[in-house]
Amino acid sequence: MRMFFMKPHYVIFFLLFSNSLFADSLRIALPEQDYPPYHFVCSKKGILNDVLTSFSMATGIQIDYTFVPEMRSAKMVKQGDVDARMESEIWLVDDGPYYWSQEIVVIEDVLVIARGAELIDFKELDNLKGGVLLGRFGYVYPKYELPVKSRALHRENFYSDLEILQSLYKDTDTSKRFTVMSRSVVNWYIKKNPELAILTISDVNVGKAPLQLQFSFNTRGKKYAKEFNDFLQSLKDNGGLAKIIARYQ
Repeated sequence: MRMFFMKPHYVIFFLLFSNSLFADSLRIALPEQDYPPYHFVCSKKGILNDVLTSFSMATGIQIDYTFVPEMRSAKMVKQGDVDARMESEIWLVDDGPYYWSQEIVVIEDVLVIARGAELIDFKELDNLKGGVLLGRFGYVYPKYELPVKSRALHRENFYSDLEILQSLYKDTDTSKRFTVMSRSVVNWYIKKNPELAILTISDVNVGKAPLQLQFSFNTRGKKYAKEFNDFLQSLKDNGGLAKIIARYQ
């Protein structure tokens, strides 16, 4: 019988490789653009990122990030190329089955229009004929999808929320261009770009949606959805989630 002995450095390599191969990791796709205050690409900070970091620290599960466009991330989670992505059940167009996290934070959408324009002209869909919705590539605006599809409303797409706000900043009070955006996102960019404060913003929201993680409908997705939801519930119960949200207000 021939005995096989591994040299010490091969043993170390094998152990490291084995640990890497079998390490528990959550593969998550997040937007390649900032979505303040929920997600910042370069710093990996934001409400969602901080929750994920806390989840990793509490469970020992490594987070493997992929930063891709919205439509690409939707395709990846559907195909199981990643385990989860940032989404809301309310925004979802695809009717395929998925696993979902609990609500992480509520996103409140508001109307944003040019300075001096009358909000009442934008609150009713019948008043928007010939109007222009400024939206993000890959984003869904449930209330306005049908008017856009019927061509009663035109849609212009941008790569970032800041580009949208800067475009509206150049408009006059007679413009029929508008956007629907998270109040937190708008407020964040106004803090960083005070000149944008002259834009007209609705006091009353035009919609609310829970920010969630959307998990692939497979064994990995089911496993991670349960583990994340268990953690998220405990984070809510002990006040940890409220503290994370407070950092960005």
